[in-house]
Amino acid sequence: MTTKRNLLGLPWPALTDFFADLGQPEYRARQLMEWVYRHGVSDFEQMTNFPKKLRQQLAEAAVIGVGQVIARQSAPDGTTKLAIAFPDDKIVECVILNYHHGVTLCLSSQVGCKMGCAFCASGLEGFAADLTAAEIIEQIWWANKELAPRQQRVGHLVYMGMGEPLDNYSQVLNSIRMANNKLCYNIGLRNITISTAGIVPAIRQLAEENLPITLAVSLHAPMDYLRDQLMPVNRRYPLSKLIPAVRDYAVATRRRVTFEYVLLAGVNDQLVHAEKLADLVAGIMADVNVIPYNEVAGLPWQTPSEGQVRTFIRALERRGVAVTLRRELGPEIEAACGQLRRRLQGEE
Repeated sequence: MTTKRNLLGLPWPALTDFFADLGQPEYRARQLMEWVYRHGVSDFEQMTNFPKKLRQQLAEAAVIGVGQVIARQSAPDGTTKLAIAFPDDKIVECVILNYHHGVTLCLSSQVGCKMGCAFCASGLEGFAADLTAAEIIEQIWWANKELAPRQQRVGHLVYMGMGEPLDNYSQVLNSIRMANNKLCYNIGLRNITISTAGIVPAIRQLAEENLPITLAVSLHAPMDYLRDQLMPVNRRYPLSKLIPAVRDYAVATRRRVTFEYVLLAGVNDQLVHAEKLADLVAGIMADVNVIPYNEVAGLPWQTPSEGQVRTFIRALERRGVAVTLRRELGPEIEAACGQLRRRLQGEE
């Protein structure tokens, strides 16, 4: 295992300190960030505006990135899933998604997940580790390497991959600030979304950060008894605590909140569920993102019919709810996070 310093994802103060320890001025740190984040270069020998002696010093003392893409899957619509292996047997997934507004990267924040949602592939094998901010940033780096032949770059981030972002709060926030840094990826905060299963104290803490990022709440059921079955986190933070926290977040940040609602055939897709959902989100500056379930091998849940999806959406719209239907991307590659990792580990 290398003892060299990983400079990819290193915050600006730490990076300038590193160069100062080498007897180098601050502008060398800025030059390195340009090579790494703008040009995707990891070989110090290619950093031609560095003196030869400095390139040798860097090669002896540092590396750019510690992960490796070990598998990729691509769909005809351009959706690409990457499996990245980090040290200590940490394998995570990220998904490159092409939309009309540009390229979105769905990021992982943990290896596995503690939340235990009944329909989710990410948590089937339990929780293994938090990712560091650097490991989160490295997912963007690999995605941009993948996109380079297309002359595209990641412009939007959604923390909706493996793990619960608000359960890894400090590292996720550090990665957001890094990605937003103009010397790094300069991704606008309004182009960043954090998805949570509903950790109420962290939602309230996030509202105080004064960051105009979008909050997406994985709701999936409008009644406590049903949400308890689908999402164990609800037993600790029931709807009576979650919904006021979400409402306060929207007010504090002046940002529309997204309620994610995965439709499971015969479970949460009936008219009564639509009516309860409309009552629940009434008065909140929010949209409901309806997501037909992406079936996972080994789990019993099924995708509802197109007709049932339309009926559910119409019921919400009749009650004044702003609804979007998530466009299905990458069905051929099982784009739901967690599935490729399980396959690589021989668990499917």
